[in-house]
Parts: sequence; C-alpha cells; structure tokens
Amino acid sequence: MSLIQFSSVATGPFILFRETTERIFKSINEPFRDEGAFAAEDLPDVLARLDAAAAEDKAKAAALEAERERRLREGTYDEEIRAREADREEEEKNRHREDAVRLYQRIVPLQEMIRRAIRHDKPVMWTKLGR
Repeated sequence: MSLIQFSSVATGPFILFRETTERIFKSINEPFRDEGAFAAEDLPDVLARLDAAAAEDKAKAAALEAERERRLREGTYDEEIRAREADREEEEKNRHREDAVRLYQRIVPLQEMIRRAIRHDKPVMWTKLGR
C-alpha cells in the first residue's frame, strides 16, 4: 500500500492511503494521478464537489441505519437478537476494512485543507510517498 501526501502553503500536510485517495477522487469525478495539484482558482469547485460527496455518503449511512432500526423494531425478539449478533459479527469483520470508516469521514482533512487554501489563495498539491 502506498501513501499520498497532501500539502499546501496554507496548512500542514496530511497523509492518506492511495486507495482512500483514489476513492475520494472517484467520488468527485476527478482523475487520480500519483502527483498533482488543484490550482487555487479551482478549489471552490473541488470543495463543492467534496461537500456534495460527503453529504451523499452521510445520507446513505443514515438510510442504512434507519433501515436497520426499522428491521429491529418490526421484527420479533428472536429476530432482533439474531440481527444484533449479526451486526456485532459484521463490525468485527469490518474492523480493519477500508469501509469501516465512512467516506464522508475520510474527506474531512482534505475539505479543511482546501478551505484554508481558499482563504489564503494557495494551491493544494499531492504526491506519492515511498515506492
């Protein structure tokens, strides 16, 4: 697994796994390259797309949780116990998986960097670390 470092003169750098970065770029319909930059004048558009992707992912998470809660409310006691056990098993299985943390949560550092870069009219750059 390779790492991608984001940086801007307006703020300190942060690092994401390449796979996470690719997922973020895909969510905003942005082609991914190992190295690149968002020009200062493009940042408001990029931020708007990130905000929209985060909102969409939050809505999906809320809908999944609402459906899970509905199933628990409408089921029998035995079904509720089985569902809770299945949820615990799923959580344990997903503990180390990429989607254990939602996309909208992973987007936050980039959103914050871009907000600061916009205030200071600076670009945001990224580069691959390691091999």
